[in-house]
Amino acid sequence: MTFIRNQRSVDEAIVVERLVKRFGQLTAVDALSFAVPRGTIFGLLGRNGAGKTTTLECCIGLGKPTSGAVRVLELDPTRARELERLRPRIGVQLQATSLPEKANVREVLELYAAYYAIAPRAEEMAARVGLDDKLDRQIAQMSGGEQQRLALALALQHDPEVLFLDEPTAGMDAFGRRILWTEVERLRDAGKTIVLTTHYIEEAERLCGRICMIQRGAIVADGTPADLVARFGGDASVTIAADGFTPGADLQHLGTWTHTGSQWKLATRGEPGLALAAVVTDANAAGAKITSLDMHRPTLEDAFIAITGETIEETG
Repeated sequence: MTFIRNQRSVDEAIVVERLVKRFGQLTAVDALSFAVPRGTIFGLLGRNGAGKTTTLECCIGLGKPTSGAVRVLELDPTRARELERLRPRIGVQLQATSLPEKANVREVLELYAAYYAIAPRAEEMAARVGLDDKLDRQIAQMSGGEQQRLALALALQHDPEVLFLDEPTAGMDAFGRRILWTEVERLRDAGKTIVLTTHYIEEAERLCGRICMIQRGAIVADGTPADLVARFGGDASVTIAADGFTPGADLQHLGTWTHTGSQWKLATRGEPGLALAAVVTDANAAGAKITSLDMHRPTLEDAFIAITGETIEETG
């Protein structure tokens, strides 16, 4: 396996080049290439089965690529000696972590601290993930979301340089998600590098500085969330239904109008809030009776659908 160095690689925590992973006749990852600058949050966004977890496993040494090259902190996780040097420098939260059910939170945190030969910080780490009141609770008595938060604490307590999070909020309630998002943002601000796989649009849009959208094992688009929305999200829109309303000449410059049944819809590349205000002002001036009014800004989900032809929630 040959890794091609370039001038930028020392400034990048992770470099993946033409990564391929096959399971028999199934190509789970198809020639993926990307680089993750140090101190950023990088997202792999796609439906379940898109190849996100397989890509992550190749980056942390749990899977061996069929072909291609991976470097994490300038080390090759496919080589045993380099992986041994890499493990103390990375933290990993997998989709499912098997923990001893009879042990309590404090005991598990202390056990994992011993693995890294560091002083245990059970109270501190539990507090960081909102489990400070559950230090004496057995794993078997915890919800799936609470166990995911504990898994994050375990991944963090040796202060890794790079953190890999695989669907970290799957199964979490809104409270757990907010805690995890806040902690991830704190880690980014502290200069850590984070790779996040997710099929939650809101999570990717809030956390990630850059996103690669993956479909059937291949990258179909990449960029910042704002860039992806601008390129692929489509027009903003204002929709109005009002008795006695027809968009006049003074509203034509706002964009393209279409008429369906009782509704008029304006598609605009401009600021939809300003367009909405102009439409309402015109309708009121005409004495029209507004029965419904809606404004839509293009979102990352709109971009995902436009790029892939699929909704993110679909499975199969």
